[in-house]
Amino acid sequence: MSITDSFFVVTSYNEDYSWIKEYTNNYIIYNKGNPIEDDHVLNVKNISGNIKDIPEFIIANYDNLPDTIVFLQANPWDHCNRMAFNSLINNKTFTPLESYGLNPTNAYEGRTLEGGFLEKNNDWYISIINKQQNQTCKYLGFDDFMNHYFENYARVEMIRFAPGACYIVPKENILYYPAEFWQSISDDMQTKFSTESFIIERALWYIFSNIYKLKER
Repeated sequence: MSITDSFFVVTSYNEDYSWIKEYTNNYIIYNKGNPIEDDHVLNVKNISGNIKDIPEFIIANYDNLPDTIVFLQANPWDHCNRMAFNSLINNKTFTPLESYGLNPTNAYEGRTLEGGFLEKNNDWYISIINKQQNQTCKYLGFDDFMNHYFENYARVEMIRFAPGACYIVPKENILYYPAEFWQSISDDMQTKFSTESFIIERALWYIFSNIYKLKER
């Protein structure tokens, strides 16, 4: 299988990403582990996982984005098994890359009719991460983040997102928002495990879906 017309943006922390060549030669690795010398590799600081690298790639390439971008972790199989991945990877429309089945695994989860991942909008992770990392978060929670950026956001009881933020995204969905917006959410993430990155991970499905209008600033 070769996906020569989709561009892969992959975040790695010392994982084996050789599998990428089964799908494409058009890729960049945001490497946060041991330095690697390779034309396809960009060695970067280990800040906020792949959630930071998504806006960073967009900012760096905003005026020359590939037509279709696949944002991935170097080991995406925990979130999307190979069979599902292979069935979705040729898509040219906005697509979450996920395979969680139809049945939630705990009381905080849900599923769409198609098996898409849902999570109760209760900000359960914020106090945990703040305490673990001895840090604070500039947002009170998911709703606070969304209301900060979008003028027509209305609270959702269940957040639709793909854990791990593995998505196929057409460039039109990215260009729906200006480069300044992507810079702003990148700036929100300043630490290795920034609490803001966990909020942004949950917001990306809505951002890439172009559901909301950006507030004027």
